[in-house]
Amino acid sequence: MYVVVLVVALVVIIATYLTWLGMRIDRLGARVRDARASLDVQLERRADGAREAAERAGPQAAPVREAALSALAACSDECEVAESGLTRALRATPLGPDDELSTEVARVSLARQFHNDAVRDLRTLRGRWLVRSLRLGGRSPLPAYFEIDDDATLPTAPYSGPGPGAGPGPGPGTAEARPGQPTHT
Repeated sequence: MYVVVLVVALVVIIATYLTWLGMRIDRLGARVRDARASLDVQLERRADGAREAAERAGPQAAPVREAALSALAACSDECEVAESGLTRALRATPLGPDDELSTEVARVSLARQFHNDAVRDLRTLRGRWLVRSLRLGGRSPLPAYFEIDDDATLPTAPYSGPGPGAGPGPGPGTAEARPGQPTHT
């Protein structure tokens, strides 16, 4: 009698674990799809912002405009190449101070990181021996990482605002670092 109860309990525990594992794979798959959709939106917003900034900057920004149009028109097979080209064009061409474009560039970097983290988690889980042997991941292909050059440093045109020393000094309660003295953070 105790053996039957033990076997039933063991079967229930194993079935519960396998069900949990299958649901986790489904949730990670949904997370990858959502992250990819968010990445696509951010890429499109960055390309639109780059195109608009290039049009405002004039003819010297023609490479950025062309790269942005190429990125907007790229299909999924060419997307990584076109987006990397846009990043290189943005880095090589100063467009002037544009906080909105800088924000979009940073958002692309974050969205790509979230997507690649989700892909890594799903690939790791689907790579486990138990998941592969029981085919808990189904027959769907493993998702791919999205690799682009997304260095978020944008050059800016020279700014003719106040020179050095024009800004406010340290406020009350702040200490300036002096040579030879440790700074406290």
